Amino acid sequence: MQYSKEFLRKLYKDLLDARLFEQKMVDIYALGKIPGHIHSGVGDEACFVGTLATRKEGDYIKPTHRLTGAARLAGMEWNDILAELLGKVGGNALGMGGVLHIVDLDKGLLGFSGTLACDAGIANGAALKIQNTEPPVDNIVYLFFGDGTSSRGPIHEAMNMAAVWKLPVLFICDNNQFAISTPASYGVSVPNVSVRAAAYGMPGVTADGSDVLDVYEKARSLVEGIRAGNGPALLECKNYRWRGHFEGDQCKYRDASVTEEWMKKDSVAKLEKILIDNDVMTQDEIDAQRQKVDGELEAAIALAEAMPEPTVEDLYRNLYV
Repeated sequence: MQYSKEFLRKLYKDLLDARLFEQKMVDIYALGKIPGHIHSGVGDEACFVGTLATRKEGDYIKPTHRLTGAARLAGMEWNDILAELLGKVGGNALGMGGVLHIVDLDKGLLGFSGTLACDAGIANGAALKIQNTEPPVDNIVYLFFGDGTSSRGPIHEAMNMAAVWKLPVLFICDNNQFAISTPASYGVSVPNVSVRAAAYGMPGVTADGSDVLDVYEKARSLVEGIRAGNGPALLECKNYRWRGHFEGDQCKYRDASVTEEWMKKDSVAKLEKILIDNDVMTQDEIDAQRQKVDGELEAAIALAEAMPEPTVEDLYRNLYV
């Protein structure tokens, strides 16, 4: 194999972390423990895990509203993420921002997005900072957005500006086939979002978003070019959103049998087969890893639940700097 066992184990740990967290988030939401709403990323994990496996110290990440587990990939602790989701003062926004406003600038996490593409320019701003750093550095910015967002004006403005200034940005389209209830086949003018990169003179590639290694390989190739100073690139990860746009979405707008077929392409199951077939991990080790991650998540949930809720006085914190 071309990959070390250590790399594959780390990739699996990250993929499993993302999957089990997204599932656990759905579970605690169903119990009424999360104020507001959530957008499950089950089925989208490989896009984020495979891409961010190319990340290094000093890089920035700008996620969208889905996958919440991307905060963990940036280096945040489970309990810090969960405290914000559960509306506790231990969260990064004192529990008052919720799922759409998780941020940790110390770890390069520029913040999740409550809008669609309207804050894409923030990624360019971070890239401009990188570009003007002395002595020069080869860091980059990872900007994630969905297939629906790929047709919005601000994302095209951001791609055009990044191309003109040769900014170190990797634009990543998490194409999970639906913009809320609008299928990509109806709302996107081209079969592959990646071909739109040509309009800006940047490379564009489509990866199998249900195959974390395919995503990693294609991301790695693009990232190498960006770090070399060649300007931005566009990566499209084609997968399928297993659950609704938000929890409670009945998904009446799509065929359940199609969803079932896509679920058979499970990125976690695919990687587990590779690990077993190549003697990287045994089934017992995989089972033990699942139990370990589940235990970590349960402990983090308990820790977050034990934190106090914000008070009226907390409303006035962080208003001024």
